[in-house]
Amino acid sequence: MRPDATNYDPRPTYMAALIDATGLTQKQIGKLIGHDERTIRRWIAGARTFDYPAQFAVECLMRPH
Repeated sequence: MRPDATNYDPRPTYMAALIDATGLTQKQIGKLIGHDERTIRRWIAGARTFDYPAQFAVECLMRPH
């Protein structure tokens, strides 16, 4: 998988779906990508936007289908 910023999707629902697809908790995701659990919750709630590098990091953690 290679980063491609044209795939950036800033919707909180997209980030929530990515996190769900990893099978990891928000706390585990945060620890793995260098953000705290509170930041992850804010992304999902739409209270804070995430950047493409954060999105790509979570995409890399997704379980293979």
